[in-house]
Amino acid sequence: MRRRQSNIAIVAFLITVAATDGSAQQRTQPTVTSGTGLVTVVSATPFDSTLARLERAMAAKSLTVAAKIDHAAAAKRAGHSLRPTTLVIGGNPDAGTPLMQVDRTMAVELPLRFLVWEGEDGKARVSYDPIKAIAARHHLTGRDELLNRMTAAIEAIVKSATGP
Repeated sequence: MRRRQSNIAIVAFLITVAATDGSAQQRTQPTVTSGTGLVTVVSATPFDSTLARLERAMAAKSLTVAAKIDHAAAAKRAGHSLRPTTLVIGGNPDAGTPLMQVDRTMAVELPLRFLVWEGEDGKARVSYDPIKAIAARHHLTGRDELLNRMTAAIEAIVKSATGP
């Protein structure tokens, strides 16, 4: 029931955004949560700029980029085409280690992953899995303060990457 209410709220939000004039859309950045639980934020800047801004924002929040996977380049090498799509993996052991100490299986999902991709409309987007959703999948409890700080940092990183 909660998921259905959430989906209804998202649809209502999208209808409201679509019904407003363009100036309102430029002032707000729609955040859409997919059926998978991922959050996707449409960027105000093109793909390359969004990717660079994401990496700078991660560094500013003390996250180290551990890997960058250019899926579009890999697709091209295999003879396929794919719009720009890059996965950025990064984290901070000071934040991730305490979560893994509580439940070692958290290591499957850490460090964090941010997907920067270009949609059919040419707009860049950043998708990520909220840390609280990750923790809930692993039934992790007792780290609310840390999860709240991590949530704030992740949201600030994505906002810096996607904002005007």
